Amino acid sequence: MNVRAALTLCLIALSVAVLLAAATGFGPADQAARSLFCALCLLGLTTSTIREWLLLTAALILAALLIRSGAAGYETLWSALDLAAFFAAFIALLTVLKIAAERSRGILTVGHYLTAQRAGRRYYATALGGHVFGVFLNFGAISLMAPLIQKSAVTADGTPDPALERRQLTGLMRGFAWILLWAPTTLSQAVLLTLFTDVDWPRLVVIGLATSVVMIGIGRLYDRWEWPRSLAEAPKLAVPWSAMGKVAAVCTLLIAGTLTLRAVAGFSTALALMFVAPAVTAAWFAAQARAGTGRMGDLPGILSASAPALARSGIALGLSGFIGRALAQVLPVEAWAAAADLSSVPGWLFLATLPILITLGGQVAISPIMLVVFIGQVIATIPVLPAEPTHIVFALSAGWAISMLASPNATATLLVSATTGIAPTTLTWRWNLKYALICYVVFVGIFALLTA
Repeated sequence: MNVRAALTLCLIALSVAVLLAAATGFGPADQAARSLFCALCLLGLTTSTIREWLLLTAALILAALLIRSGAAGYETLWSALDLAAFFAAFIALLTVLKIAAERSRGILTVGHYLTAQRAGRRYYATALGGHVFGVFLNFGAISLMAPLIQKSAVTADGTPDPALERRQLTGLMRGFAWILLWAPTTLSQAVLLTLFTDVDWPRLVVIGLATSVVMIGIGRLYDRWEWPRSLAEAPKLAVPWSAMGKVAAVCTLLIAGTLTLRAVAGFSTALALMFVAPAVTAAWFAAQARAGTGRMGDLPGILSASAPALARSGIALGLSGFIGRALAQVLPVEAWAAAADLSSVPGWLFLATLPILITLGGQVAISPIMLVVFIGQVIATIPVLPAEPTHIVFALSAGWAISMLASPNATATLLVSATTGIAPTTLTWRWNLKYALICYVVFVGIFALLTA
């Protein structure tokens, strides 16, 4: 058996074990999920980058420290492994959905339409396109639209137009980042709703969606201020209603299925989505097969070809979650929480501090997921919180989103850089840092309103 086949089987078995354990509480499934995540880390070493090696080294050091600390350390070790396995399975199951989307003619048609809009509509088209596609493609939305933007960013004589390219790429990044505030398909929501179980999720979605609209609108105003001259007009395009209908149908099926399973079975949003995403993927592949654009028999080969990338994502995110939870046990977090008297701290100030911590960590290549898990564990030990859990989740999501715009080490930034050849520091510090600062100021105002 080759490495790709072994990784494919390991990812499938891990996903099944995690779903079984989370849905039924079956003890042996928990143990199997932990073992399978460890096996995934070992198998994935052959295709891993320096990032995964460093994360694994840090995780092994922390695991050794936990083992030395006795019974409490072992309990934290199992809990951290459970979290790592859950994150790895989550990203694997949702990334498979992206694989189906990348082979959809409807997605490609809509992507071309959005990136070739007339002046005045380009920003909204790319920002909203990145936002909507990001809901069910996640980072695949970046990989799909960035090349299309570069192809369409040309002048009338066919030469590259750097200004048009910059405006569309910044619109894409600014629109995509804000899905982290509300979309149940994002890793941020899966992580946060796992850490904070007493969250008013419908209210969080409403606040996140409303804020996303505001931030995209601010991005458009900033774009007009930064580029007062209108760009050359593009030809008016016919709206691809059929393709848009297919994309809307997939979005509706994914979100409706998740909400239904959440209501009927009582699952968390993340867990319900993990059940629904593979079913939607299979249905999407079947529809493509009926349309003659693919075959169901291609699915095993596609999964095998994608296994190394899926494994790297699962290992990186799983180990980041493990490190965040283990650090909270190894460091004297409870002593810090006892010493910190937050009873007199205004709620809005507490919330405003969280995005700063996450964004600063991103400047030195500390993963947002690692910071969020660690901060979540610290907050859990604070006797009296100065803000509601729903607002804390919103603030942490805001920090994650801002970090995506302001940190050259963010995953989305690295993906755009790899696709376009533009330096990560250019995409963030030069093109988006001022916008990120404006958004942070707006968030502080929103925090004040929420805690008033």
